[in-house]
Amino acid sequence: KPSQGECKVVGRVCCDSTGKMNASSVVLEGSIDVSYGKRVSVDLRALDKYSLFPGQIVALEGTNPTGRKFIPTKILDAVPLKTRAISPDKPVTVFGACGPTPLKIALSYEPLADLLS
Repeated sequence: KPSQGECKVVGRVCCDSTGKMNASSVVLEGSIDVSYGKRVSVDLRALDKYSLFPGQIVALEGTNPTGRKFIPTKILDAVPLKTRAISPDKPVTVFGACGPTPLKIALSYEPLADLLS
């Protein structure tokens, strides 16, 4: 919804067109629970630098004056997860995969789910 003042939002980076994502095709998709999966265009011109890819989950700070275009002033850093100590008594399984895992034609995570099962 429109916000004249600074606000923080979290969502999934998507592309509003087919083909490669560029600065003018970035949209942010909200969660089903909070925003019913609605999307808003993102105007990246206020950022000095950024690195985004389709499917990436990001937290942004900025304004949405009209409700149609979010203007971020900052990409917020991710909070590091707590680490666990590895016990020498239990075997450790390491699994590596490289992404992004969504399909190019849709942001479905079925290929990742298949890989993990």
